[in-house]
Amino acid sequence: MHIRLSLLFLALLSLAGASTSSAVETSEPEIVIYTEDYKPLYFPGEDGKISGTVTQLVQDLADDAGITVEMHMRPFKRGLNAVESNANHCFMALWRTQEREPNFTWVGPLEIDGYGLFALKGSSIELSTVEDSFGYSTGAVGGWTSTNELQDAGHPHLVLVDEDGLNANMLRSGHTKLWLGGLISAPYVAAQEGVEIEKLLTLQTVELALACNSHIDQSVTDRLQSALNARLQKTPQNNPKRLTQ
Repeated sequence: MHIRLSLLFLALLSLAGASTSSAVETSEPEIVIYTEDYKPLYFPGEDGKISGTVTQLVQDLADDAGITVEMHMRPFKRGLNAVESNANHCFMALWRTQEREPNFTWVGPLEIDGYGLFALKGSSIELSTVEDSFGYSTGAVGGWTSTNELQDAGHPHLVLVDEDGLNANMLRSGHTKLWLGGLISAPYVAAQEGVEIEKLLTLQTVELALACNSHIDQSVTDRLQSALNARLQKTPQNNPKRLTQ
């Protein structure tokens, strides 16, 4: 009798373990999304979750497509490295440039952004070309496309930082004279930091898109793109900026 009870107990434990294992497997997200602090599109919320207009859009697309997602916030380079090393990972969101196009599987456009050069409001600096900025110390985020472009162009006085908010403070203190920032993010971040800025020169406009590892299951990104296309069809003139307003 004791032997039979022991065998029954072991069988029940085995079933319980299998059930638990199955539950864990089914609870794993289909995609893991890494992002950075890039206000107002994605940033740490007061509740500890990731907030922002694009964050909400991507979550809505995942819900529409029946896809489970898990989001993490990391510095830009760390997040991008994780995406490049894991097949089911995506970055929210990257500027979709010609150089990056073949390196990822894309879902977009999520927003139309770009970058330019900013100065304190009332500054006497005048810029007509990017070369005109070379004589001024310019704050920029390391690893961003905009920063890489100015480095390739030969800008000799870039001051690299890890977070864009530092650029507003360096501009205010006089440590830098220009700020290389996003057309959407720089004015927002400056207002949050109590710094008045003005745009001196637009350098490029570009599409923002979800950038996924090139080995991701194509059916997952296809479902997300279909969900986005459906939303774009419902917006006036298929304007992606209206999706995040």
